[in-house]
Amino acid sequence: KSDISMSKYIYKQILIIGLIGAIVFSSRITEYPTEAATTKITYRIENKQQIKKSKKLTAKYLYQLPQIKGNSSAIQKINKSLIQDYKSTFQYKKNLFNYFEELKNSSYKNIYYTNKCSVTYNRNGYICFRFISKWYAGGVGETREYGLTYRLKDGKKLGVQDVVAGKKSDVKKNIATTYSKKITKYGYSSIMKMKYSDIQFYIKPGKKVFVCFGPYIPGGGHGHVSIELKGKL
Repeated sequence: KSDISMSKYIYKQILIIGLIGAIVFSSRITEYPTEAATTKITYRIENKQQIKKSKKLTAKYLYQLPQIKGNSSAIQKINKSLIQDYKSTFQYKKNLFNYFEELKNSSYKNIYYTNKCSVTYNRNGYICFRFISKWYAGGVGETREYGLTYRLKDGKKLGVQDVVAGKKSDVKKNIATTYSKKITKYGYSSIMKMKYSDIQFYIKPGKKVFVCFGPYIPGGGHGHVSIELKGKL
């Protein structure tokens, strides 16, 4: 009898341990938002546009605002961040229409600020939006590009240290070295003085990271350039 009782006791202990393990495993599965389990996530891009015209001049403001579909707290966090980027261009819009009032009787025909969006990465629980902005209000125009990259499971906005391969402490040096070899050696020290938060980038499949500079590139020159580095994603 004692052997039978001991067998039942051991069996109950094994059953309890198994149930506890199943509960723990289940909680790990449901810890992240549902969207994180999908290969790709759906989104929309909305044109935020305003145009002013006179007999001679047209001023156009355009921002393409992406918004991810979903109701999780992570998705809401990402969408809020994207809206903040949209609002950061309001000063450009204000300046553009101020120039419109000054130039509407001039020989200029078109002035503009446009910021167009495309998705360069949408897989493995991450999404990257690439923006190309163009400004022209007479004189010399400006073009720049940058990206906004997010982790879907928690809505974190990634920095360049999160995506470039290698040690995080070496990322800035790797960027500066690549830039000095491909663009100009005079940009090395300028890049090394930059804050990580000021370094713009976007990612593409195949573990590719494109670090963006402009419109006044390090080491001199007007315009914008991008350099490719090996990434983690």
